[in-house]
Amino acid sequence: MSIEKLQNMSTEQLLDLFELTTDINDVNISTVRGWLMDEIERRFPEKFDAWLDSDECEDENLRKFIYK
Repeated sequence: MSIEKLQNMSTEQLLDLFELTTDINDVNISTVRGWLMDEIERRFPEKFDAWLDSDECEDENLRKFIYK
């Protein structure tokens, strides 16, 4: 996966991938999750920050903040 591919994905696709990575135990998954979060944050900086700052900062809640 490349950063360019991530930039061409829909928001729905990014959030789906992010949620899929929640339970993956792989040495490289933190890098992939970082790329996903960077792209989501680039598109929705205020909503991403609100999610990070909330008491609901679990992976499954990011979608709720993006689509508020």
